Amino acid sequence: MADEAARRAEVLIVDDTTASLDLLGELLAGAGYAVRPAQDGRMALRSAKARPPDLILLDVRMPGIDGYEVCRQLKDDARTRDVPVIFLSALRDTGDKVRGFGLGAVDYIAKPFQPEEVLARVRTHVELRRLQTKLEERVAERTAQLQQSEAELRESQRRLQELTGFLQSVREEERTTIARELHDELGQTLTALRIDLGALRRDCPSAGEAAMARVGAAHGLVERIIDTLRRISEGLRPGVLDALGLAAAIEHLTNDFAERTGIACTLTMNREDFDLDDRLAIVVFRVVQESLTNVSRHAQAGSIDVDIREAGDRLRVEVRDDGVGIDPAGKRQGFGLLGMRERVAMLGGSLDIVGAPGAGTRIVAEFPIVRGERP
Repeated sequence: MADEAARRAEVLIVDDTTASLDLLGELLAGAGYAVRPAQDGRMALRSAKARPPDLILLDVRMPGIDGYEVCRQLKDDARTRDVPVIFLSALRDTGDKVRGFGLGAVDYIAKPFQPEEVLARVRTHVELRRLQTKLEERVAERTAQLQQSEAELRESQRRLQELTGFLQSVREEERTTIARELHDELGQTLTALRIDLGALRRDCPSAGEAAMARVGAAHGLVERIIDTLRRISEGLRPGVLDALGLAAAIEHLTNDFAERTGIACTLTMNREDFDLDDRLAIVVFRVVQESLTNVSRHAQAGSIDVDIREAGDRLRVEVRDDGVGIDPAGKRQGFGLLGMRERVAMLGGSLDIVGAPGAGTRIVAEFPIVRGERP
């Protein structure tokens, strides 16, 4: 007894010989297949395109449109392209078989045929077709799931980037507020204390040598605290960036870095100043600042070159050092470099870090220029 899959399978039989058509129809119907007969090529094409069958048994030699032409038209039509075609023919020449396979047929049954052979070949190709259909459905299903996952991932990345941008903006605002408070409140208080200590040392010479030494020590301590406070405030938000612009801020940063670390730092810029949006200006400043910090901590470098160039609507920032370099296959990047990448990506830019052990490191950031006035 034929199984459920065989009973559901539909076979289109195309043959201009009534006896052959009836014989094949009875054979396949008896095996549980649904049979659709067609006595010529035109009828077969109309039937197949109206409702594609699971398989087509196609006679080669027919009047009008022969089997080869029917097969060609079936394979040219998206509706019937994947329907397996088995040729039926009394032709024995190998060239005829090769021609049939070249047109897309999956098998070839010679006339007169053996019933067992016909059933075996039909069963095999019907099952292959069904397996192919199931596979295509699974692939389509998985593709849809992957597309949905990719869309969700892109949305998550977009929201994460928005959040990162918001956090960076909040961070800069907080750093600006803290820097201002340090400078305006604590800085002024310490400056007043320094003035008072200076006046005390100048106006009270009779207080004794020990007292004057303590006053002098306190005055020197306040001087060091003011200097440290200035560096912290400048690191949080350089006042020169707001007052004089990016070029002056970078120049001040590199000069201060060279003085503090003893590492020679050469700055090259092709503009006396850069007319940039404040967000872009601060990101460029932070890229250079973070690069210099990484060099001082890890590179063991003797010199650094900082190059900032504006060309058309692009701004290019490059920081090179002659230090120990980095190993791209080595340990993962720290949060400083990751934060740098996020800042650059947030403004639509790109960041490349190139290096090799013993060959120094080169950091290149490129940005689309956004014009704007400094606040």
